[in-house]
Amino acid sequence: MRKGLHNDSYSRCLSHRSCGFSLIELMIAISVLAVGMSALVGLFITAVMNNGRSKGDTTSTMLAQTVLEKIAAQPASSAATFTLKDCNPSGGTNWTIATAGAVSPGAGATLDSGTAAIDFTQSYSAITSNYKMQFVSCGNNGRSAIYDVRWNIQTIVANRTRVITVSARPQSAGNATSVSNLMFAPPVTLRTVGGLQ
Repeated sequence: MRKGLHNDSYSRCLSHRSCGFSLIELMIAISVLAVGMSALVGLFITAVMNNGRSKGDTTSTMLAQTVLEKIAAQPASSAATFTLKDCNPSGGTNWTIATAGAVSPGAGATLDSGTAAIDFTQSYSAITSNYKMQFVSCGNNGRSAIYDVRWNIQTIVANRTRVITVSARPQSAGNATSVSNLMFAPPVTLRTVGGLQ
């Protein structure tokens, strides 16, 4: 009886072609799967690049905010300076940060006339000393990144009110040959009004 059942199910397989995959069907299925998986590779690359850009934006924001808050903490009439130390692997650099303002167009980096943001087309060397820094931010496993930080302090009412504008971006963002330009994001710009304290 068992022999008859086996022969009966085998004959049903042959007549309905429902007994598994042929080698050609298997190869087609693997090809379709490979095409689908290759599309995911592009998705992973994009995710990694966006993650790197987000990290750069976060660090730029923290640097700009640190400089902005330290300048804003000074009275509008003050011309004091303070230092901010980076973590350069060859020895930390103490960057001097000037807090003195000037009437329009302000002291320090040039402002873009259309957006009132820091103009990054101005060469780094043309900016007045102590209104710029190339801050080295250190990460895990000895990794580091350099951030171009620039600021402008514009006096609105002498000894009473000033507008402080600070921008930061990864230094490689201005390099046309850099791979990181694929992850380019605009510089982070923060602005506040400082007054008497």
